[in-house]
Amino acid sequence: MLSVAMANGDGMLSSYQDMVAWGLLVLPLIVLAWAAVWFVLIQAERNRHERYKRFYAIMEQLAKSDGPTADKMAAAYELRNYREYKDVIARVFIDGKVRGDTADALSKQLRETVDHIRH
Repeated sequence: MLSVAMANGDGMLSSYQDMVAWGLLVLPLIVLAWAAVWFVLIQAERNRHERYKRFYAIMEQLAKSDGPTADKMAAAYELRNYREYKDVIARVFIDGKVRGDTADALSKQLRETVDHIRH
């Protein structure tokens, strides 16, 4: 039927049956594409969360006062791989040391977070 329509110079979707056939072909492809996009977005969010959990574990390692120096050095080196947290890292550590004014720094950070959320 398609070859007859093409030979006559008619369009490819010349009949109702042709339109339904194309719809039945295209619709599953659209659904598959949507599912693939959804899967990729979910995986990206999972990866982002796992990366945050690793970053948090590194920060906990550095915050331990009784941990071995070698472990802390390795953790500090590993922070180089977390550029997306550079602002947090810069606020927690000053001149290679953990901030001493932790209560003030936390209070300031919380105020800035509330201001950021409001705007």
